[in-house]
Amino acid sequence: MYKNITLFFIFMFLVLSGCGEWTTKVTGTVTLDGQGLKDIVVLLQPVADSALTPEAAFGKTNEQGKFSLSLINSKKSGIVPGEYTVFINWNDPNPQPENQTPNPCPYKIPSSAKDGSFRYVIGTQRVQHVDFNLSEFSHTETQPQN
Repeated sequence: MYKNITLFFIFMFLVLSGCGEWTTKVTGTVTLDGQGLKDIVVLLQPVADSALTPEAAFGKTNEQGKFSLSLINSKKSGIVPGEYTVFINWNDPNPQPENQTPNPCPYKIPSSAKDGSFRYVIGTQRVQHVDFNLSEFSHTETQPQN
């Protein structure tokens, strides 16, 4: 009898804690004219307007332009599947004090990469690789899934 009650509570704990929302691990590369860009922040903001909207995710590129997305609020690796607005911009690794002129961006990042006019759909597969080639970043269509 106690064994069944114990198993029931363990089962309920697992179901209710349930790992929360299911995430897709997303890695990728940001390139411009064939070169990986470092110190680029990739931000994916949910498109849907609902109380169940997944949280935004971000990643920062390394020396080769590679990034991995993590949820902003929970710091959990990955992103909840769905449609997102994409923001890509340079993050100055050595920002200047407020009273000084900011360092200039070393890349010619298209305005469509920075203004939120581009959308991307994250699929339900457990792992996804996303490449953002900023040389071709002039259209604003939602990208199909591979």
